[in-house]
Amino acid sequence: MATDETPPSVPTLRPLPSLGVPLLREEIERERRRRWLLIGAAVGALVVVAAGVGLASFMGGDERPADREPQATVPTTVGYTPPVDAAVPPPDAFVPSPAVATEELPEGTRTVHQFGQSAGFRPALIAAGLAGADADAVITALTGVMDFRRCRPVHELVIERDGAGVLQRFEYRASITQIYEARRGPDGAFHGAQVEVPIERIDLARGGTVSTSLGDALETIGLGRTLVGTFVEVFEGRINFNTDTRPGDTFRLLVTEERIDGELLRYGTVHALEYRSQRRGVLQAFHFAPRADLDDFYDETGRAVHGGWLRTPLHYDHISSPFDPRRMHPVLHRIMPHNGIDYSAATGTPVWAAADGTVTWAGERGPNGNLVSLSHEGGYESHYAHLSRFAPGLARGQHVNQRQLIGYVGTTGRSTGPHLHFGLERHGRFVDPARELNGPGRMLPSSVQGRFRQEIARLRAQLEDVELATPAPSSAPPPEPAQDPAPPSGEEALGDVMD
Repeated sequence: MATDETPPSVPTLRPLPSLGVPLLREEIERERRRRWLLIGAAVGALVVVAAGVGLASFMGGDERPADREPQATVPTTVGYTPPVDAAVPPPDAFVPSPAVATEELPEGTRTVHQFGQSAGFRPALIAAGLAGADADAVITALTGVMDFRRCRPVHELVIERDGAGVLQRFEYRASITQIYEARRGPDGAFHGAQVEVPIERIDLARGGTVSTSLGDALETIGLGRTLVGTFVEVFEGRINFNTDTRPGDTFRLLVTEERIDGELLRYGTVHALEYRSQRRGVLQAFHFAPRADLDDFYDETGRAVHGGWLRTPLHYDHISSPFDPRRMHPVLHRIMPHNGIDYSAATGTPVWAAADGTVTWAGERGPNGNLVSLSHEGGYESHYAHLSRFAPGLARGQHVNQRQLIGYVGTTGRSTGPHLHFGLERHGRFVDPARELNGPGRMLPSSVQGRFRQEIARLRAQLEDVELATPAPSSAPPPEPAQDPAPPSGEEALGDVMD
């Protein structure tokens, strides 16, 4: 009599695990034993091969004719199948980087990937899905347009394809303003160029009253706290905003705001500043450029507010190490004079000549890294160490003007973070720049005084028309400018000039 029961000797059939059905306990055990057998067979084969090679080497069997290729060794274990993951991938078989965003275009798609931890530019393109030929074409198009050495993990790769999946445009976004593209032309070849990003510039005239601090007052009137640095730099030596600020002080400023697609990028030129201090009186400064390559802040008489020297030849974050003849060196762990001031700032921050002078050194110099030295009148010589690079065309024997670009902040030489080491010598002896550089500023030449007076009259009238905002606390501080990414200022900077 027939029965529907399955004989116990016949195993129950199940779908393959690849279909998503979980394995039974006995199947898991069988699979585990099979894997261990495969691993054991592979290890045994390698041991046999290694023993054979070693014996041949010991007996001199490694000698072979120069025109004879070595033969590949194949495991002879019966039934052995190399596991798939044991195969060595080809050079271009990089792990794909997942798309950060995907957008449907009218005739294709746009995907965005991050550069990530790729070993180079070409591996990043391959990981983002480009074929080898397309990657080579993009690199050729962008050669000379962008610097492939400056790629960072957070940078973005934008890939645009047509409906057939053919690459039509590649875009590399290093920052909100640094965008490079390779676009396929009618001839089928790719052509590279830097994308021109339109920047909207808006002139603002704002004023306020200090209640707690200057930074809070700036936020109250809708400006960022980064403008505090401009007040500090311009009025340095005339007021200390840490100790001299009092509730009820007022300020006015004229500044250009730069935006991209409505988003604040940065603050541009500050045209005029006024600070009315209960302790230091009325302070005013007006921006003026007698030449296209020379600009500074001047008082109403036409005298530069910075004095004969720039006490701070850059925009910096903080002083990480002051002048100290008895400093204990944090790296060498011994008393070593710190013959200058370390200004912590981001890599790439412009560095200016502190005064008119002549370049006596521009190159690498031991622990100082990339160093620029300038000689000045009165037996002075200034030094600018640890630069990432020099201003284009800078060379020994060249004359430079005050505030002329000479290089960019870096961390070359004996340094643990990006900063500028600013040293000053007088008659061959190092002196403290903070104490030495406090003389009066230079007067504008008579040839530009007429133009200056007209400019100052216009700016002063605009300042007087600015209404002071009430010192009510801000409910939500405005966002800081979305400046280009840059590395952090790092730890307390090290390194001495001439150490």
